Amino acid sequence: MNRVVRAFAGLSPNIQGALWMTASALAFTVMSTLIKFLGEGYSAGLQTFYRQAAGFLILLPIILRHRSAAFATSRPGLLLFRAGAGTLGTLLSFYAFQTMPLADANALSFTRSLWLVPLAAFVVGERIGPLRLFAALAGFAGVLIMVRPGAEGHFALGLPALAMLASSFLFALTVTGMKVLTRDHTPTVLLVWAATLGLVFSVPGALLSWRWPEPMDLALLSVMGVMGTATQAFYIRGMAAGDAAAMAPVDYIRLVFAAAVGFFLFAEIPTVWTIVGAAVVVASTLFITWREHAASRRP
Repeated sequence: MNRVVRAFAGLSPNIQGALWMTASALAFTVMSTLIKFLGEGYSAGLQTFYRQAAGFLILLPIILRHRSAAFATSRPGLLLFRAGAGTLGTLLSFYAFQTMPLADANALSFTRSLWLVPLAAFVVGERIGPLRLFAALAGFAGVLIMVRPGAEGHFALGLPALAMLASSFLFALTVTGMKVLTRDHTPTVLLVWAATLGLVFSVPGALLSWRWPEPMDLALLSVMGVMGTATQAFYIRGMAAGDAAAMAPVDYIRLVFAAAVGFFLFAEIPTVWTIVGAAVVVASTLFITWREHAASRRP
């Protein structure tokens, strides 16, 4: 074990970051696969509750150790709003993963980076250049390709796709809120508030479709929740270890993982529209990430 740790430490920062990002993509794929697999017996609201409960239990030792310091804040209203948006976004994304092909749902989930462009302008007050704006518009054009006109010529934007787009927008809101909150809050405080409020906010949706899980189902739901938390932890480690512009392309490997799992486990075959639209969305978000990285490095 020590030999593996030493070998990992000897790798370049970008290689270390890429491995963390790959681990994040694998954890996300396991989570979304379990969401879909358990979807027939457990509603999105109930799965959201178990996801939030797992995150809270993981952070419980920190909460007990630090108590009042873990909840120290001067902006409870913004934290409440961020947690509410995150919980609703999780519920909508779980519904989309249950009802859509995994590749389609994953592709639409990447629109979060596109939503950040207008939110950065209107909420944070950042200046949006023409290239960044064009990349965002091109990305949304990729979304239109994925939710293409149907065979009869009507617009085939169904409720699951709308749910995933709304979820991505809500997650973009939480990221924007985090940019504001990190000015005077530690990451631990933000995680504790998000986990605690997320658990509270998920209770009503769970009660509407409550059922006691079978032992095996409980184990799978627990794994799903842990994988959701691991996804975030690995992603943060990856972005911290390597350059953001180099790490962003690695995150899109979960599109490949999702397509493979969808094909082998659920007999899902991505359409040409999904592939083309996803390629446009990926190219747009990569360009935005590269521009952000280049701007951050300017003196």
